Amino acid sequence: MNFRIPFHIPDVGAEEVNAAKSAVLDYALSGNGVVGRKLEKYVKKYTGAKYALFTTSCTSAVEMALMALEIGKGDEVVLPSFSFVSVVNAVVKTGAKPVFIDIDEETLNVNVELIKRAITPRTKAIIPVHYAGHSCPMDKIVSIAKKFDIKIIEDAAQAMGSFYKGRHLGTIGDIGCISFHGTKNLTCGEGGFFLTGNKRIAQKADVIREKGTNRSLFLKGKIAKYSWMSIGSSYVQSDILAAIAIEQLKKIKWVNKHRKQNAKYLNTHLEKLNKVIKLPVVIKGAESNWHIYAVRLRSRKERDSFINLLGKNSIECRSHFVPLHTSFFARKHLGCKKGDFPITERVCDCLARVPLYPQLTRRDLHYMSEVIEKIISYVQK
Repeated sequence: MNFRIPFHIPDVGAEEVNAAKSAVLDYALSGNGVVGRKLEKYVKKYTGAKYALFTTSCTSAVEMALMALEIGKGDEVVLPSFSFVSVVNAVVKTGAKPVFIDIDEETLNVNVELIKRAITPRTKAIIPVHYAGHSCPMDKIVSIAKKFDIKIIEDAAQAMGSFYKGRHLGTIGDIGCISFHGTKNLTCGEGGFFLTGNKRIAQKADVIREKGTNRSLFLKGKIAKYSWMSIGSSYVQSDILAAIAIEQLKKIKWVNKHRKQNAKYLNTHLEKLNKVIKLPVVIKGAESNWHIYAVRLRSRKERDSFINLLGKNSIECRSHFVPLHTSFFARKHLGCKKGDFPITERVCDCLARVPLYPQLTRRDLHYMSEVIEKIISYVQK
């Protein structure tokens, strides 16, 4: 074996370098500038979002969403424990109470039936997570939200280029939050997007993003001076990174096309192992960007052995989330304990992510499939 398959290689090159260089030479350095607004237009056109704000991260977008919806002390927000810590941190920072629920074992997305049981008179929002770029059943979630008059903040961090029944993820709920982090299909290193179709929410979010000021109106020449309008923070992202993101967005069809092809290859060649390995599931009506190719073994012991043996064969493989409810903070401050959400715990114990990025060759995919088939008997020991 004279080559190695790393877990992830971002698709960046000369175009991104030249774009960043041009931004620097044009003194487009700070945020909410000409380049950033150009990127926002591109994102609106691609996603179909009526309003799009470029942010420092998806985390920032979630924090902006909660602030724009005026969620705070005494309120509750429903979200899966199978998620990244940024989301629950954003909820806790507002003073609201995060209410965890379990996931569906097939799709790894939120169990819709459990949303209804978690809703109380204090519930203000639900945050469904589109894990791996695979859509939640958004029509059902929208129906529940309307019935109980609660807002939907879509955690579409992993879902740039993913759709549900023809609509881009992040544009179906009241607010959507997308990531351009270095690990994502499209990246500018650090960055994110706040999407909404609601003008009032967009205006509030724009003020929040600009330190709680109406600076955006000033930059557009609509007011002579800007001033403090509300609570906010510095969530604007540099035009240098916006320039890189524009070049990345130009590649999205190519990137997602090859990710889908790679996923199809792995699904076809690993299907015969389905008694030992659970392959990813995409629900009917969804089109995934295949941000992650996550398989599940039958136990933590098998999963750890699987990752270790792939590593010994020069294939980098990783586990993923630690259940939020089992964390130190959740146990100490939220009264959570191990065993509260057994499906989430079981999935986190058994899940392994294998490489799927678009630069993988047919030779790489063939080798990965062969190695996985070969090591399965050792994994079961």
